[in-house]
Amino acid sequence: MNQYEYKVNGETFFSEERAVDAAVLLQAAFAGKAIGQDPEKTGYVLTVPDSDVTFQSGQVVELDKYNVFRAAPDKGAPFA
Repeated sequence: MNQYEYKVNGETFFSEERAVDAAVLLQAAFAGKAIGQDPEKTGYVLTVPDSDVTFQSGQVVELDKYNVFRAAPDKGAPFA
């Protein structure tokens, strides 16, 4: 079976699935200590460097298209 390599905040991880929910990638990043807080308790967003592409929990990431991410807490939209 193929494995798909991806990086979150410089740490390397692998998935056996090509298309994965961003929540799964964030949980792996938390378990691998690439992010410091549990993404289920603190909302996180995955950002593709040098682009406007972002993924949040519930969105499917195609690892053959995007495989390098920065993860940061999702601050949400500021209040007016």
